Amino acid sequence: MFKRFLFTVSVLLWLVACNKPPEACIDNGQTTASVGSPVSFVSCSKHTLSQDWFMSGPAGAPENTMGWSDAQFTHTFTVTGTYVVTLNAYSKFSFLGDVSTTTQTITIQ
Repeated sequence: MFKRFLFTVSVLLWLVACNKPPEACIDNGQTTASVGSPVSFVSCSKHTLSQDWFMSGPAGAPENTMGWSDAQFTHTFTVTGTYVVTLNAYSKFSFLGDVSTTTQTITIQ
């Protein structure tokens, strides 16, 4: 009986330890780029199964209405200015579960 209790407790502790919260991370060494040059964005997030990306920049920039859900993507900016790139990393598929958010600023010249 005691062995069964220890086994049950061990399994429960193992399950809890494996359920780590997501950690959002953007792997992009660029802080500046030129209009018309492709810029790559890569999620280096941990403990995630889905992600979504958004940008906010100068008024009227088409990027303000775009979004991406791939772990990595390349985008070519058409309007100069400063953009804030936001990555939301989710612990479950379909943008569900715990979420971790990080941002990065990039200036387009």
